[in-house]
Amino acid sequence: MAWGKQHQSNDPLTPWEAYQAKQKRKRKAAAKLRLPGVLALRRHQRTRHLILLLTPLILLLGFFGYMASPLAKVQQVSVVGTKNVPIQTVIDASKLSDRVLILHVATHRRQLANAIQRQVPQIKHATVAISKLDHVTIRVAEHQPIGYVVTQKRYHMILANGTIIKQGTATPLDNYPVLTGFSAREAGTLAQKLEQFPAAVRRTTSEVTATRGGGNPYQITLTMTDGNTVVADSRTIAKQIKYYPSIIAQVKTKGTVDLEVGAFFTPYHKTASK
Repeated sequence: MAWGKQHQSNDPLTPWEAYQAKQKRKRKAAAKLRLPGVLALRRHQRTRHLILLLTPLILLLGFFGYMASPLAKVQQVSVVGTKNVPIQTVIDASKLSDRVLILHVATHRRQLANAIQRQVPQIKHATVAISKLDHVTIRVAEHQPIGYVVTQKRYHMILANGTIIKQGTATPLDNYPVLTGFSAREAGTLAQKLEQFPAAVRRTTSEVTATRGGGNPYQITLTMTDGNTVVADSRTIAKQIKYYPSIIAQVKTKGTVDLEVGAFFTPYHKTASK
Protein backbone atom coordinates (compact mmCIF):
# COMPACT_ATOMS: atom_id res chain seq x y z
CA MET A 1 0.00 0.00 0.00
CA ALA A 2 2.78 2.36 0.83
CA TRP A 3 4.38 1.71 -2.50
CA GLY A 4 1.11 2.29 -4.31
CA LYS A 5 0.65 5.75 -2.76
CA GLN A 6 4.21 6.76 -3.56
CA HIS A 7 3.74 5.72 -7.12
CA GLN A 8 0.55 7.80 -7.31
CA SER A 9 2.22 11.06 -6.17
CA ASN A 10 4.92 10.71 -8.81
CA ASP A 11 2.41 10.48 -11.67
CA PRO A 12 2.89 13.39 -14.07
CA LEU A 13 0.06 15.97 -14.44
CA THR A 14 -1.98 15.96 -17.51
CA PRO A 15 -1.61 19.02 -19.81
CA TRP A 16 -4.98 20.37 -18.67
CA GLU A 17 -4.10 19.99 -14.99
CA ALA A 18 -0.73 21.67 -15.60
CA TYR A 19 -2.47 24.59 -17.35
CA GLN A 20 -4.99 25.03 -14.53
CA ALA A 21 -2.20 24.94 -11.91
CA LYS A 22 -0.28 27.59 -13.85
CA GLN A 23 -3.31 29.85 -14.11
CA LYS A 24 -3.99 29.44 -10.41
CA ARG A 25 -0.45 30.53 -9.58
CA LYS A 26 -0.82 33.59 -11.84
CA ARG A 27 -4.09 34.58 -10.19
CA LYS A 28 -2.55 34.32 -6.73
CA ALA A 29 0.42 36.40 -7.82
CA ALA A 30 -1.85 39.02 -9.41
CA ALA A 31 -4.03 39.14 -6.29
CA LYS A 32 -0.96 39.76 -4.15
CA LEU A 33 0.14 42.59 -6.46
CA ARG A 34 -3.29 44.27 -6.58
CA LEU A 35 -4.14 44.05 -2.92
CA PRO A 36 -2.07 47.06 -1.68
CA GLY A 37 -3.46 49.25 -4.47
CA VAL A 38 -7.03 48.30 -3.65
CA LEU A 39 -6.53 49.03 0.03
CA ALA A 40 -4.99 52.42 -0.75
CA LEU A 41 -7.88 53.28 -3.07
CA ARG A 42 -10.40 52.34 -0.42
CA ARG A 43 -8.60 54.43 2.19
CA HIS A 44 -8.57 57.41 -0.22
CA GLN A 45 -12.28 57.03 -0.89
CA ARG A 46 -13.09 56.81 2.82
CA THR A 47 -11.02 59.95 3.51
CA ARG A 48 -12.68 61.80 0.65
CA HIS A 49 -16.16 60.88 1.84
CA LEU A 50 -15.24 61.96 5.38
CA ILE A 51 -13.97 65.33 4.16
CA LEU A 52 -17.10 65.89 2.06
CA LEU A 53 -19.20 65.11 5.10
CA LEU A 54 -17.28 67.17 7.66
CA THR A 55 -16.49 70.28 5.57
CA PRO A 56 -20.09 71.62 5.44
CA LEU A 57 -20.48 70.92 9.15
CA ILE A 58 -17.27 72.75 10.01
CA LEU A 59 -18.24 75.71 7.80
CA LEU A 60 -21.70 75.83 9.32
CA LEU A 61 -20.32 75.72 12.86
CA GLY A 62 -17.79 78.44 11.97
CA PHE A 63 -20.52 80.64 10.50
CA PHE A 64 -22.76 80.33 13.55
CA GLY A 65 -19.78 80.90 15.82
CA TYR A 66 -18.91 84.08 13.92
CA MET A 67 -22.50 85.32 13.98
CA ALA A 68 -22.60 84.86 17.73
CA SER A 69 -19.33 86.76 18.27
CA PRO A 70 -18.90 90.56 18.61
CA LEU A 71 -16.97 90.56 15.32
CA ALA A 72 -20.23 89.97 13.47
CA LYS A 73 -21.61 93.36 14.54
CA VAL A 74 -20.60 96.94 13.86
CA GLN A 75 -18.18 98.07 16.54
CA GLN A 76 -17.04 101.41 15.08
CA VAL A 77 -18.37 103.93 12.55
CA SER A 78 -16.18 106.63 11.00
CA VAL A 79 -17.42 109.56 8.92
CA VAL A 80 -15.11 111.21 6.38
CA GLY A 81 -15.76 114.39 4.37
CA THR A 82 -18.02 116.45 6.65
CA LYS A 83 -17.47 120.20 6.89
CA ASN A 84 -20.75 121.68 8.08
CA VAL A 85 -22.80 118.60 8.99
CA PRO A 86 -22.12 117.13 12.46
CA ILE A 87 -20.65 113.62 12.29
CA GLN A 88 -23.27 112.28 14.70
CA THR A 89 -26.03 113.53 12.39
CA VAL A 90 -24.65 111.34 9.60
CA ILE A 91 -24.32 108.32 11.91
CA ASP A 92 -27.86 108.77 13.22
CA ALA A 93 -29.18 108.94 9.65
CA SER A 94 -27.42 105.67 8.79
CA LYS A 95 -28.94 103.96 11.85
CA LEU A 96 -25.71 102.02 12.33
CA SER A 97 -24.98 100.78 15.85
CA ASP A 98 -23.41 97.84 17.66
CA ARG A 99 -26.68 95.96 17.16
CA VAL A 100 -26.35 95.95 13.36
CA LEU A 101 -24.71 92.95 11.70
CA ILE A 102 -21.72 93.52 9.42
CA LEU A 103 -23.39 91.12 6.99
CA HIS A 104 -26.38 93.47 6.81
CA VAL A 105 -24.07 96.39 6.03
CA ALA A 106 -22.30 94.39 3.31
CA THR A 107 -25.57 93.55 1.57
CA HIS A 108 -27.31 96.94 2.03
CA ARG A 109 -24.56 99.50 1.44
CA ARG A 110 -26.44 101.37 -1.29
CA GLN A 111 -29.65 101.50 0.76
CA LEU A 112 -27.76 102.86 3.78
CA ALA A 113 -26.12 105.55 1.63
CA ASN A 114 -29.48 106.54 0.12
CA ALA A 115 -30.99 106.84 3.61
CA ILE A 116 -28.21 109.25 4.62
CA GLN A 117 -28.72 111.40 1.52
CA ARG A 118 -32.50 111.38 2.02
CA GLN A 119 -32.45 112.32 5.71
CA VAL A 120 -29.60 114.83 5.61
CA PRO A 121 -30.29 117.36 2.80
CA GLN A 122 -26.81 118.84 3.17
CA ILE A 123 -25.30 115.57 1.91
CA LYS A 124 -24.78 115.52 -1.84
CA HIS A 125 -23.32 112.01 -2.06
CA ALA A 126 -22.57 109.21 0.40
CA THR A 127 -20.88 105.81 0.29
CA VAL A 128 -20.75 103.09 2.93
CA ALA A 129 -17.86 100.62 3.10
CA ILE A 130 -16.55 97.99 5.50
CA SER A 131 -12.95 99.01 6.17
CA LYS A 132 -12.18 96.29 8.73
CA LEU A 133 -13.91 93.20 10.09
CA ASP A 134 -16.14 95.29 12.35
CA HIS A 135 -15.40 98.86 11.23
CA VAL A 136 -17.66 100.83 8.86
CA THR A 137 -16.56 104.01 7.08
CA ILE A 138 -19.07 106.51 5.66
CA ARG A 139 -17.68 108.94 3.09
CA VAL A 140 -19.78 111.98 2.26
CA ALA A 141 -19.69 115.02 -0.02
CA GLU A 142 -21.74 118.01 1.07
CA HIS A 143 -23.76 120.52 -0.91
CA GLN A 144 -22.12 123.90 -0.55
CA PRO A 145 -23.93 126.32 1.79
CA ILE A 146 -24.76 129.52 -0.09
CA GLY A 147 -26.61 131.73 2.37
CA TYR A 148 -29.52 132.13 4.73
CA VAL A 149 -33.22 132.72 4.18
CA VAL A 150 -35.05 134.49 7.00
CA THR A 151 -38.44 133.01 7.90
CA GLN A 152 -40.31 134.10 11.02
CA LYS A 153 -37.14 135.60 12.49
CA ARG A 154 -35.26 132.34 12.02
CA TYR A 155 -32.26 131.94 9.73
CA HIS A 156 -32.51 128.86 7.51
CA MET A 157 -29.46 127.82 5.53
CA ILE A 158 -29.91 127.47 1.79
CA LEU A 159 -27.66 125.12 -0.18
CA ALA A 160 -26.18 125.36 -3.67
CA ASN A 161 -28.84 123.00 -5.04
CA GLY A 162 -31.59 125.30 -3.75
CA THR A 163 -32.56 123.20 -0.72
CA ILE A 164 -33.59 125.21 2.33
CA ILE A 165 -32.76 123.49 5.63
CA LYS A 166 -35.81 123.20 7.87
CA GLN A 167 -33.92 123.68 11.11
CA GLY A 168 -33.33 127.38 11.70
CA THR A 169 -31.22 129.42 14.09
CA ALA A 170 -31.85 132.71 15.88
CA THR A 171 -28.70 134.23 14.37
CA PRO A 172 -26.52 133.28 11.39
CA LEU A 173 -23.77 130.85 12.35
CA ASP A 174 -21.47 131.69 9.43
CA ASN A 175 -20.66 134.65 7.20
CA TYR A 176 -22.94 133.66 4.36
CA PRO A 177 -25.15 136.25 2.62
CA VAL A 178 -28.70 136.68 3.86
CA LEU A 179 -31.43 136.47 1.19
CA THR A 180 -34.48 138.60 1.96
CA GLY A 181 -37.73 139.29 0.13
CA PHE A 182 -37.70 136.07 -1.91
CA SER A 183 -40.15 133.19 -2.05
CA ALA A 184 -38.74 129.72 -1.38
CA ARG A 185 -38.67 129.01 -5.11
CA GLU A 186 -36.99 132.30 -5.95
CA ALA A 187 -34.41 131.80 -3.19
CA GLY A 188 -33.64 128.33 -4.50
CA THR A 189 -33.06 129.65 -8.02
CA LEU A 190 -30.94 132.54 -6.73
CA ALA A 191 -28.81 130.18 -4.63
CA GLN A 192 -27.85 128.30 -7.78
CA LYS A 193 -26.82 131.61 -9.35
CA LEU A 194 -24.79 132.64 -6.30
CA GLU A 195 -22.89 129.37 -6.41
CA GLN A 196 -21.48 130.48 -9.79
CA PHE A 197 -19.98 133.64 -8.28
CA PRO A 198 -16.19 133.81 -7.98
CA ALA A 199 -15.35 132.64 -4.47
CA ALA A 200 -13.85 136.04 -3.49
CA VAL A 201 -16.99 137.91 -4.61
CA ARG A 202 -19.30 135.45 -2.86
CA ARG A 203 -17.37 135.97 0.40
CA THR A 204 -17.77 139.74 -0.03
CA THR A 205 -21.56 139.54 -0.44
CA SER A 206 -23.31 140.07 2.89
CA GLU A 207 -26.95 140.48 1.81
CA VAL A 208 -29.11 139.98 -1.28
CA THR A 209 -32.47 141.75 -1.34
CA ALA A 210 -35.34 141.47 -3.82
CA THR A 211 -35.83 145.20 -4.57
CA ARG A 212 -37.90 144.73 -7.77
CA GLY A 213 -37.38 148.38 -8.70
CA GLY A 214 -37.56 150.24 -11.99
CA GLY A 215 -40.40 148.06 -13.21
CA ASN A 216 -38.18 145.01 -13.16
CA PRO A 217 -39.61 142.18 -11.00
CA TYR A 218 -36.21 140.44 -11.18
CA GLN A 219 -34.19 143.37 -9.82
CA ILE A 220 -32.00 142.52 -6.83
CA THR A 221 -29.61 144.54 -4.69
CA LEU A 222 -26.44 143.10 -3.22
CA THR A 223 -24.88 144.70 -0.16
CA MET A 224 -21.13 144.08 -0.14
CA THR A 225 -18.82 143.96 2.88
CA ASP A 226 -16.40 146.34 1.15
CA GLY A 227 -18.99 149.12 1.42
CA ASN A 228 -20.32 149.03 -2.12
CA THR A 229 -23.75 148.10 -3.49
CA VAL A 230 -24.59 146.11 -6.59
CA VAL A 231 -27.87 146.44 -8.49
CA ALA A 232 -28.53 143.59 -10.92
CA ASP A 233 -31.05 141.28 -12.54
CA SER A 234 -31.38 137.90 -10.83
CA ARG A 235 -31.54 136.17 -14.21
CA THR A 236 -28.17 137.53 -15.41
CA ILE A 237 -26.29 138.19 -12.17
CA ALA A 238 -24.20 134.99 -12.45
CA LYS A 239 -22.63 136.24 -15.71
CA GLN A 240 -22.50 139.96 -14.91
CA ILE A 241 -20.89 139.69 -11.47
CA LYS A 242 -17.51 138.87 -13.05
CA TYR A 243 -17.17 142.59 -13.92
CA TYR A 244 -17.47 143.70 -10.28
CA PRO A 245 -13.82 143.24 -9.18
CA SER A 246 -12.40 145.13 -12.17
CA ILE A 247 -14.88 148.02 -11.73
CA ILE A 248 -14.09 148.40 -8.03
CA ALA A 249 -10.36 148.29 -8.75
CA GLN A 250 -10.72 151.40 -10.97
CA VAL A 251 -12.47 153.67 -8.43
CA LYS A 252 -11.29 155.28 -5.23
CA THR A 253 -14.65 155.82 -3.56
CA LYS A 254 -17.65 153.77 -2.55
CA GLY A 255 -20.78 153.61 -4.57
CA THR A 256 -23.24 151.54 -6.56
CA VAL A 257 -22.25 149.16 -9.34
CA ASP A 258 -25.14 148.80 -11.78
CA LEU A 259 -25.04 145.44 -13.60
CA GLU A 260 -28.71 145.42 -14.52
CA VAL A 261 -28.13 146.81 -18.01
CA GLY A 262 -24.47 147.08 -18.94
CA ALA A 263 -21.95 147.78 -16.20
CA PHE A 264 -21.23 151.21 -14.67
CA PHE A 265 -20.39 152.79 -11.32
CA THR A 266 -22.08 155.66 -9.47
CA PRO A 267 -20.43 157.09 -6.33
CA TYR A 268 -22.61 157.53 -3.27
CA HIS A 269 -21.71 161.20 -2.97
CA LYS A 270 -20.68 163.15 -6.06
CA THR A 271 -18.24 165.98 -5.47
CA ALA A 272 -19.69 169.28 -6.70
CA SER A 273 -17.59 170.79 -9.45
CA LYS A 274 -16.16 174.25 -8.78
